[in-house]
Amino acid sequence: MMLRILRVILGLALLNVVAGTALFGQYWPAYGEQKPRDLDWSRTDIGYYFVTETNTTGFRIPAIQSEAGAKDFVSAAKAIATSGNRKAFIKDVKSFLNKYKFDGVDFDWEFPGSQGIGCNKVQPEDSANFLTFLKALRLEIGSSKLITAAIATPGLISPDGNPLADMSGFGKVFDILNLMTYDVGGPWEPTSGPNCPLRTCKSVTGIVEVIDTFKKAGIPASKMMLGIPAYGYSYKLKSSKLKSQKIGGFTSQVYQDKTEVIPKGNRTDSNTPIVDVCGVRTASYTGMWNYVDLIDEGLLSSNGKVGLKGWTRHVDACSATPFLFNPKTKVMINYDDAYSAGEKTKYALAQGLKGVYTFDSTGFSADVLGTIRKKLDA
Repeated sequence: MMLRILRVILGLALLNVVAGTALFGQYWPAYGEQKPRDLDWSRTDIGYYFVTETNTTGFRIPAIQSEAGAKDFVSAAKAIATSGNRKAFIKDVKSFLNKYKFDGVDFDWEFPGSQGIGCNKVQPEDSANFLTFLKALRLEIGSSKLITAAIATPGLISPDGNPLADMSGFGKVFDILNLMTYDVGGPWEPTSGPNCPLRTCKSVTGIVEVIDTFKKAGIPASKMMLGIPAYGYSYKLKSSKLKSQKIGGFTSQVYQDKTEVIPKGNRTDSNTPIVDVCGVRTASYTGMWNYVDLIDEGLLSSNGKVGLKGWTRHVDACSATPFLFNPKTKVMINYDDAYSAGEKTKYALAQGLKGVYTFDSTGFSADVLGTIRKKLDA
């Protein structure tokens, strides 16, 4: 029997962050169908977006309130643009934290100083305003609450449009910085490729280089958590045969010429016309597949090691990611699984990172979560 609670013992959140234990976090999509009670709490150290649940054995994890999101760049920039706005926002955040007994706040702005979405008006001072806001927030809520953020792989952007060379100020105020090392590749790229490559194999930046960039910019490795996506993308290739190429000493087949067609993803993927946050009407598939969807819909065996129904599973050595390919339909699907998640977790720990997190909690099967937890606890 699961018992729902609205708060966690405060010291636990700080203990996990300070003590040096490797953490595993999961983003729970409140907009989806997964119930909090269905999330695998036994393998989770930090949860974002939600209240905490516990079982009768007294298992507890810190719950983190998440602000903004991929579609909220405009409002996020406005909320911190002026001294008055910052004070009002801080008041609201503090009130929400205290009212619902959250252990901290996560800022999912993702792209401060960047375009993000088409209708966003980029403000050169976004990153500077963000740091000013964070410092003031820390003074207001004290050290007993966690402040975390999800930042895209280019990093925070300077007024000249380039990534900040010095992010040490952010390193001092954040308890955890979640590196969004996913969506670095996708249908928008000129070729097929991995969503989250371990190394920079072609045009998109890999995990190895991202971690190095953030370290050099002044973010302590002990405050970073590596993002591992529980989903991937599908591509319609031009050929039914995979071409091999040598990249950095590796033989790779994941980078192939593709068409502009985005194939339908999982069973819920839709091309029904919608109007996005900028008021633009679109009608196309996303091509997205959660890992569990590949198994549930019969493309992949239950252990994740064999492709089914005309699909063949491959592993790309350079990016350390698997993909499925069906030569009859010419469709490729990249994704992450127990192997790739394990390799990325192992690398993150070798680099001294605080741990890893997944986006999101609905996408991986128990065996993948178990592999991540095992690597973290090794």
